[in-house]
Amino acid sequence: MNAIYNILIVDDEPYAHNLLESYCNKLDYVKIIGNCYNGLEALNELNKQPVDIILLDIQMPEISGIELLDTIQKEDIKVIMITAYSDSAIETYNYDLVVDYLLKPIKFVRFVKALERVKKVITLEKNETSQSFETNTSSTNSTYFCIKEGKIIHKITYESLLYIQSYGNYLKLFLTDGEIKIIRNTISKIDKELSMFEFCRIHKSYLVNLKHVSKIDANRIQINDITLPLGSSYSRYFKEKFIRE
Repeated sequence: MNAIYNILIVDDEPYAHNLLESYCNKLDYVKIIGNCYNGLEALNELNKQPVDIILLDIQMPEISGIELLDTIQKEDIKVIMITAYSDSAIETYNYDLVVDYLLKPIKFVRFVKALERVKKVITLEKNETSQSFETNTSSTNSTYFCIKEGKIIHKITYESLLYIQSYGNYLKLFLTDGEIKIIRNTISKIDKELSMFEFCRIHKSYLVNLKHVSKIDANRIQINDITLPLGSSYSRYFKEKFIRE
C-alpha cells in the first residue's frame, strides 16, 4: 500500500487555500488534514494531530512563516515554503525542515515536483542505512565517485550530481535523474574532496556542480528549476569560478 501523507495548509489568503486544495485533490497520496490562516492557528493544529507536510506561506499576520519554523520541534515534518517574493525564500534555506519553496502564482507541474521531492526525502529518511562517500582524489581525470551501502557499492558520475545540501550530521546528494542519496559526512570535508572536480561552495549548507548552474541572480543561483541561496561570504569566489568555467 502506498503511503498517504497528511498535509497542513498554512496561508492567510483564501484563494491560496482553494488553489492548493484543488491541486492536492488531484493526487492520491496526499490528504489535507487542516487549513490554517496564520501561524498561531498552525501551532495549535500541530499539537492536535500528526502532520507530514506543511505548505507554509512566509508572510502572515501574528506569526510569520519564518517565526513558525523557529518554533517547530518535530524533525520528521517537512515543509514546502510558499511566497510571492523569491527574495523572501532565501532565509528559509537555513532550516533543515524546508525541502522546497513555491513561488506564487503556483503552477500545478511545479507543485507536483515539490511534493515528489518531499516524498523522496521522507522515504530516504525512514529507510536510512549507513552510507559512505569515496572520491578518487588521486586523479583529476576521474569521472565518478562511489557510495558504499553495506556490501553494495554505487558508482555515481560527477556529471550526474547537481548539488549537495548539508542536513544535520548528513548530506543530501541531488542527482540529475531526480534521485536523492543521503550519506553521513560533513559539507566542509566533502567540499575539499570535490573542489578539484568543478564543484563550489555557495552557502554554509550548499555545494553545487558548476556545470549545472545556469544563472546567478544577486543572492541566489539557478540549477534547472531549483533556486539555491548564494551566501555573501561565498559570493565573490563563486562568481569568479563560475565565469572561468
